[in-house]
Amino acid sequence: MGNTETACFHCGEPIPAGTSLFVVRDGQQRAVCCAGCQAVAELIFSSGLGRYYQFRQELGRKAGEDLAAELSAWQGCDNRESLWGVKLPDGRRELLLQTEGIRCAACAWLIRSHMENLPGVQSTQVDTATGYTRIIWRPEESRLSRLAAGLMELGYKPHLPLASAEEQGRQEERRSSMKRLGVAGLGMMQVMMYAVGLYAGDAFGIDVAERSFLTWVSLLVTLPVLLYSGRVFFEGAWRSLKAGRPGMDVPVALAIGLAFLASCYNFFRGHGEVWFDSVVMFIFFLSLGRHMEMMLRHRNLQAGAALARLLPEWAERIRGGRRETVPASDLEAGDRVLVRVGESFPADGHICMGSTEVDEALLTGESRPVARAGGDAVIAGTINLSQPVEVEVSATGQETTVSSLGRLLLRAQSTRPSTHSMPAWLVPLFIATVLVIAAVTWVGWQIMDPSRAFPAMLAVLVASCPCALSLALPVVHAAASRRLLDEGILLTRGDALHALNEVDTVVFDKTGTLTRGAPEIAAIEVNPKRREFGEAAALRIAAVLEGVSAHPIARAFHDADRSRSADAFWPRLDGPVTVRPGLGLQAPIDGREWRIGTAQFVGKTDSVDDDDAIWLMDPRGWVARFALQDALRPDATEAVQSLQDAGMEVQILSGDSHAAVAAVAERLHVDTFRARQTPAMKLDTLAALRQSGRSTLMVGDGVNDAPVLAAADVSMTVKGGAELANSMADLILTGESLGLITRARVIARRAGQLIRQNLAWAVLYNASVLPLAVSGMLKPWMAALGMSLSSLLVVANAARLVRERGGRQPAEALVTLEVERP
Repeated sequence: MGNTETACFHCGEPIPAGTSLFVVRDGQQRAVCCAGCQAVAELIFSSGLGRYYQFRQELGRKAGEDLAAELSAWQGCDNRESLWGVKLPDGRRELLLQTEGIRCAACAWLIRSHMENLPGVQSTQVDTATGYTRIIWRPEESRLSRLAAGLMELGYKPHLPLASAEEQGRQEERRSSMKRLGVAGLGMMQVMMYAVGLYAGDAFGIDVAERSFLTWVSLLVTLPVLLYSGRVFFEGAWRSLKAGRPGMDVPVALAIGLAFLASCYNFFRGHGEVWFDSVVMFIFFLSLGRHMEMMLRHRNLQAGAALARLLPEWAERIRGGRRETVPASDLEAGDRVLVRVGESFPADGHICMGSTEVDEALLTGESRPVARAGGDAVIAGTINLSQPVEVEVSATGQETTVSSLGRLLLRAQSTRPSTHSMPAWLVPLFIATVLVIAAVTWVGWQIMDPSRAFPAMLAVLVASCPCALSLALPVVHAAASRRLLDEGILLTRGDALHALNEVDTVVFDKTGTLTRGAPEIAAIEVNPKRREFGEAAALRIAAVLEGVSAHPIARAFHDADRSRSADAFWPRLDGPVTVRPGLGLQAPIDGREWRIGTAQFVGKTDSVDDDDAIWLMDPRGWVARFALQDALRPDATEAVQSLQDAGMEVQILSGDSHAAVAAVAERLHVDTFRARQTPAMKLDTLAALRQSGRSTLMVGDGVNDAPVLAAADVSMTVKGGAELANSMADLILTGESLGLITRARVIARRAGQLIRQNLAWAVLYNASVLPLAVSGMLKPWMAALGMSLSSLLVVANAARLVRERGGRQPAEALVTLEVERP
């Protein structure tokens, strides 16, 4: 039977012409794009896991067709216990693998169901948010390579564990925090429902037995919330008291503990109020703040993993005339490795055989590939572009350039100015003041009316909790985050909004930020003596020659050729293309030998060669000269002009050559620029700007920008930025336009207005309710309710920032709350 499907049933990619591969589902043939996807789909169906295709929310990852090489590399790790994971007391191992291709909950279910059927696997957990797969297994019953094969069979790509001990610690902390938050949330919902019945009973009357039943159930639900979710506050209070520096956990633990004990006392004696609803509500809101604070802290610890991911996992080592695939972490100084075209160099070293061109843009900012020959140094993480080369390793681990960049990054983070930081003396002073007021309240009421002493003291402790004050900034940050995301900007550090309002200088990286990081053809000059060739014909020949190359310059010819209308001239290759690293390409076309490359390569000795020209020649001489320039982003000129019109100074810091940076600065009308800037030099420039009283916004995209992004008053990366750069940025542009920078400043100004309103309300509320609590007019449940209502008012005011756009619902803004712990 025929099949009209054009997309792969498994991964959704287009089915290549002439491909006729199928899998059978429910008696129907479903087309797939390759043998890899066919094998994965057949394995899923044969294992009885076909429900995956029914419940998946996104298409699967395209499967690799030849897994033999990858599996062979994993088999080489079978005897390395250091890669088996953390050893558990009973001999089992806990392995954490970064797994590429996890898209949704159906992927997690598929992996768990398949992996737990493998020999030796005790349990499997998949975190769809981070892409980590946690496997508990017995090494005596299975092998590491079999676990990796199990994931690869399903079309997922496992990666060697990176800094697994630290990452597993963070994973465990996240799981524990989520559990505490979940228990507190469920408990709060239940107890609040029972509390509604009790409050209604106070107003309209309730049977004694019913009241007793609702209170009993409230006590039973509150107990696990207190002992499990609330335990961290008691532990924190005890640690701070032992250290002699009482923190905010002290009044929190006192309020929670006293409210619970007094409620139990009143309940069992059959007289007095109970505050179980206040206890669970208090614990939930504080747990939410603690959880968001943890997530923010974990984000700042991702730089090490991001740096590690710049390096390849595997290296092809040459030892004793034999090649072996080993983990890149196994390399030592003096080892020889083979690096193929398109691969990253696994370690610092120098080329000992062959020559090639290397893409160093990610680490140095150099926009053009750099020619490297025998004896030349290469940097770990840079990419081999032209030919396979052999490299002798000179530095690994902490001695590599990438690692030195990590140390520079830590230095930059330590010198970054902090915003909205609370003085160290303020917290102990606040706590002491609260405790003194609570104690004086208790003593005073003991003298006047002992029956009201405890409720009044408890009301003071609850009312003095600065929940609305602590929410005043984070909820606005959350609303601004939602609004910015709608505009195409991802906010990663809430207090960057304040810093963005203070910015008077914008510093841009060049390559990949103001420019697209790839050259474009600015002009074509045809030899006037070769009238048989027009611009279009010359461009066609150049595009055919460059068509086999992955070089960035080659892409300029591909793009230019596609942008022009077709004509009648269609050149054809007659033989193989010869690549001359650093010089150009040579190949026969329509019976004639052609060359394209530098002036030296084409024999144009009467011309002063420059880096911005590519020449085309045949045996009769040169045919055309292609002038290249670094392609600006489409709206770079308008974005820079907009910032300058707003009164800000714009500068360019780049690792590229002086000529390339000067050309871009001239086109953008930027007066101040610096070229050949290393990461350390960029940090020095930023420090000089700060000493002169400047507040800077740094905009970049590359790994080499990460330290200066970390050190700037506020930082931003453009769409397509390196993972490490994004991990250091305060804002990430998810849209293509640089005009989003100006848009971000507009939203930041509006957020500043709302923050001032929230702070004014929060201070006014706390100042007004505290006297009421001291006077005994405010009961503990009223204090807890007032705390919640004041917090809701702050949240509602912040949500106006989202509503003003008329876009998504304000409540969605709360999903990303970065609540500061009170």
